Amino acid sequence: MCGIAVHFCSSGRTTPLNLQLLTHRGPDSSGEWSSTDGRCWLGSTRLAIVDLSPTGVQPMIDPANGNVIVVNGEIYNHRALRDSLGPNVNWRGTSDTETLLHGYARWRHGVLDRIKGMFAFAIYDNAREELFLARDRLGIKPLYYTLDAHGVRLASEVKALASAGEAITAESISAYLQWGACPEKNLLYSNIHALPAGYAMTIARQGQRDMWRYWPSRQAFVSSTDQVVRQVRGLINKAVEEHLLSDVPVASFLSGGIDSSIVTAIAAQKLERKLQTFSVAFDLAEFDESAIALEIARRYRTDHHRIELSEEEVIHSVMEAVDKLDLPSVDAINTYIVSRAVAKHGVKVALSGLGGDELFGGYASFRDVPRLKIIARLPRGLRRMLGATGNLGDRLADLPSNAGAGDLARWRRRFFTDSMLDRAELPNGTTPIECPVELPDDYARISWAELTGYMRRILLRDADQMSMAVSLELRVPFLDHELVEYVLGLPAVEKKRYAGSKGLLVEACRDLLPPSVYQRPKSGFVLPMTGWMRGPLAPFVDEGVRETIARELLPEDFVNGISRAFCEDRLHWTRLWSILVLGHFAKRMQLCRRSDENTSVHSLA
Repeated sequence: MCGIAVHFCSSGRTTPLNLQLLTHRGPDSSGEWSSTDGRCWLGSTRLAIVDLSPTGVQPMIDPANGNVIVVNGEIYNHRALRDSLGPNVNWRGTSDTETLLHGYARWRHGVLDRIKGMFAFAIYDNAREELFLARDRLGIKPLYYTLDAHGVRLASEVKALASAGEAITAESISAYLQWGACPEKNLLYSNIHALPAGYAMTIARQGQRDMWRYWPSRQAFVSSTDQVVRQVRGLINKAVEEHLLSDVPVASFLSGGIDSSIVTAIAAQKLERKLQTFSVAFDLAEFDESAIALEIARRYRTDHHRIELSEEEVIHSVMEAVDKLDLPSVDAINTYIVSRAVAKHGVKVALSGLGGDELFGGYASFRDVPRLKIIARLPRGLRRMLGATGNLGDRLADLPSNAGAGDLARWRRRFFTDSMLDRAELPNGTTPIECPVELPDDYARISWAELTGYMRRILLRDADQMSMAVSLELRVPFLDHELVEYVLGLPAVEKKRYAGSKGLLVEACRDLLPPSVYQRPKSGFVLPMTGWMRGPLAPFVDEGVRETIARELLPEDFVNGISRAFCEDRLHWTRLWSILVLGHFAKRMQLCRRSDENTSVHSLA
């Protein structure tokens, strides 16, 4: 796991990026490489996980052809790939980076169809004098880039590419407020872009760019319905086992929920050494699952750590998490608190159950969307009346008429309504759900919307930012692309055949779980944010709100109205939180709103 940075010029000489901005992603070592003509520079900061020796350092050069690579992530099937490459490769070490470099030499762009893992990488092709970039299929690892007249700069984090004092647009502010995070197609910075998940790009010597989608393919989601339970279990077992690839100890986040319990159970059985597990307890949390986590830990004889945090520690972590954000997010707090606590125990790799809800129907959206399809056919005024009081009426009024399941699942994750955007004098842009292949039914379309919307722009980005902020590699076995393809391709009847939340997943792994894990309502690590924002966090809230107004990101009367609605219990705390996070972020990055905008409200709809 690393932080990577690249500068590739079509003319002139490169300027190295500031690797110190990425040190937290790779505190073990750093390295730089420049081409002899000065037109390509690669940099890396390393968190050593596989091949801890000097033969695993980056940037890595292939002596046979002069190709150079930097990669962030892990290639979980790299040992099998080494077998496929045959006995004639002169291996210098045991890293997956070296495997990927030799794989590119053999298969070139075809290496993407062979690798499994989470990754974002750049390869300088010495003979062609071009740059080859790629990002993993689900978007677990980030890769950002910015273009200018002379070339491209790219990095693992936006902060390595951003300049102080940049202006942001009303469109990007609107997109952030709507979704609680910046959609990848509309980051706050108009000149910084995210390479989309499942995409690759080449940049030629003279600057010509070619970008294409390599996943999903047309046949990606075609699944056999023969022995479904057995096949699901087999794919989960394989995914967890592959995610244990490491030359340092692997730990597991163990919340006590279905997903983390399954991952922990399989990992504990596969590892030769005792698995370390971690649960975080907080005495004022609404739900505390640590007792159930302990039951799982005892069942599988893990080296369990129950980390109990004081209210003062958690409040400090909340403010610290906002300061660590590479892009603003309404979420991220819980992930940072857990990651920070686990990293303090010297852990470098941890498994997470993220992805189970999206694949197996653990969210309320799987229940709500069929009802919303019916409501969406009603006249707008009637929909508003159905909401009765509060914000629900506005939300129902905004339902897109005759929308499909994917669009409704996306809409359900929206934070700010049309009327709120109107009052904020912001354009009401859309962020459509794109799927290049046919899905079997609405259940799969909801899954796809959750995987590529809420999960990618909030959960995965937060997981990367918050874990890497404390030099921790977080792995997500449920997002193994073979498992994702199989489950998405199953008809809904197979996923709803078994009762209860995530019935198919539970049935496939029932022997691993005590009934206490799956025979109870879904809960989680919940912080009393409303009380804190009115109490110990009030100065922090006020500062963020003031910065949002002072930098003219939002009108003062609108922000004050949101604050009043929050104080009067008419609006959920996340709406005000998203505004103050934007303010703190803008202050740290010295952002302001672009003053020459002529965009009218709703012009992007």
